[in-house]
Amino acid sequence: MDQKKPAPECENQGVLWKSLTAPHPAGLALLIILGMVLEFYLHYHLGIEIVYTHFFYLIIVVAALWYGVRAIGVAAFFGIIHVSVTYLLTSAIPPDALVRAGMFCVVAFVVGTVAEHLHCYHDLLVRQNRELTLLNTELREANAKLETSRTAYETANRKLNLLSSITRHDIHNQLTAILGYIGLASMRVRDPEIQSLLQKEELAAENIVRQIEFTKNYENLGVHAPLWQDVTAIIGNIKSVTSLGAVTIETSLDGLEVYADPLFEKVCINLIDNSLRHGERVRKITFSTIPYANNAIALVYEDDGVGVHEEDKERIFEKGFGRHTGLGLFLVREILAITGITIKERGEYTKGVRFEILIPEGKYRFSRTEGR
Repeated sequence: MDQKKPAPECENQGVLWKSLTAPHPAGLALLIILGMVLEFYLHYHLGIEIVYTHFFYLIIVVAALWYGVRAIGVAAFFGIIHVSVTYLLTSAIPPDALVRAGMFCVVAFVVGTVAEHLHCYHDLLVRQNRELTLLNTELREANAKLETSRTAYETANRKLNLLSSITRHDIHNQLTAILGYIGLASMRVRDPEIQSLLQKEELAAENIVRQIEFTKNYENLGVHAPLWQDVTAIIGNIKSVTSLGAVTIETSLDGLEVYADPLFEKVCINLIDNSLRHGERVRKITFSTIPYANNAIALVYEDDGVGVHEEDKERIFEKGFGRHTGLGLFLVREILAITGITIKERGEYTKGVRFEILIPEGKYRFSRTEGR
């Protein structure tokens, strides 16, 4: 498909347009002289009173285009000449001559005012266009610098991630060996005190493994763009690969989709793992939604375990809080925060946990009616 040619600019509209918009003092003088000749020849000498005066309007309009309302002087000049010649011919000043002279001044004022505003707007547009051109140049330079910085950042980040991955892999291998040796030692040692020490060593090593796994997840946090995710499908996948024992998971989400970091699945995994580890008597977990103010909704996670003490409702999201690594709920809050989603614990102690994940308008949608 052929592209349309851009409309020509005002400066390229032709010689006639330039002659009408750019002031020409010499040209104006010639037009005034020509008008005077017509006045004295056609009016005074030949006695023609009407048709030739239309030419005066042309002179007045051109003068107004060039000099704005100052063209009233030219209009008044021709009006005086016209009235004077009429008086010489008729020894009287008829009303039509005065009206015609007045119209000269009115035309000069109207056209001159419009021309001045057009010139003002034109100058303003030229100035703004010049400023925009300068800003565009600066913006292109800034974009070029940002692109260079982005490329350098991506390169550095890729190298750091590679180094981190290699280091993490090596540490994990060493920890696996340590856990293996601890297991062999536990089978050969009969001393209860040494057995207790080995169990503590094994627990510490397992905590290190979980912390290393956390660094892998945290390293990927915010790396990839957020996307729409079906919460029901995510929970279904978790149920299929997680050993829940006697615990059941129910959902009532009406096809809820959340716009969040790709690690959003870790949010659901960590909440479920938190219930299984700390709920003590959890038998049922539910996911549901409730409306909130400002067109927001809350994704509600509940279990029927022991719940959370009132004084710990905020602390549970702090890094390091808890009996294990203390990283699960901290990671949950960090993942949600990427797309402006927040989480609060609003359950009642002894009756189970209740996490309300507040999702603002625009970050959730209902794609279908969930089958039950």
